[in-house]
Amino acid sequence: MTLTLELGHRAIVVGAAGTIGALTCRAYATAGAAVLALDLDEDRARALVAVLPGGPHSAAGLDVTDLGAVRRAAAAAGEAGVSSVCYAAGVAPTFEVLSFDWDAYRQTLAVNLDGALHVASAFGQVMAAAGRGGSFSFLSSVAGRRGEAGAAAYCASKFALLGVVESFAAEAGRHGIRVNAICPGDVGSPMLTRVAGAQAARRGSTVAAELNAAAASAALRRLVRPEEVADVAVWLASAHASAVTGAAIDVTAGLGLT
Repeated sequence: MTLTLELGHRAIVVGAAGTIGALTCRAYATAGAAVLALDLDEDRARALVAVLPGGPHSAAGLDVTDLGAVRRAAAAAGEAGVSSVCYAAGVAPTFEVLSFDWDAYRQTLAVNLDGALHVASAFGQVMAAAGRGGSFSFLSSVAGRRGEAGAAAYCASKFALLGVVESFAAEAGRHGIRVNAICPGDVGSPMLTRVAGAQAARRGSTVAAELNAAAASAALRRLVRPEEVADVAVWLASAHASAVTGAAIDVTAGLGLT
């Protein structure tokens, strides 16, 4: 089934220059949405929207850890209307609790959790004031459901994000705004390769061995493709998911079922 969004749908993708963010922009555009791509790397965001199908699309720089900047971005976006927001910004450091990197931990929470709350609050206010409903999707992770060695900081941010999503969904429903989380498993991406490298160094293994083990631990015996995550984000923004809110959707290829 090819998803088609309603005429005039305007989608905001935060963290648009990342692997999943970029493919989410493309999936939205293919479904007929006008896309606003926001990313700390404005040049990459602008290059991305320049090759998207359809339009009109636009891009701007945004530091999600700066609440004032997020509020300004939300106000500017609200002038043209906001139908849906996908929060795909994130960082994933790897270190153990016994050798904790407190600076990296604080940066992880600043991007993965504080940034998500900044976007939820600022864009949510704009959408509630407009009175046209809408939807949010936030990229959490299977690491938001269970702990993983070397990932305490990342897990802390993603566990907390699921609580934010449920709370925000309970509050925003009266405005016709739906709020959901997406929990990818091991996604074939540069981020996973970096994490596999850190795991390999800790375990005395190799990157290839770590990636192969991740694929083998999924019921489908493969990694998740990033476009599969992007498709779920667009589905959640569509009329096909009109009764879905407060949910955390697993996109894992059956990770952990074997």
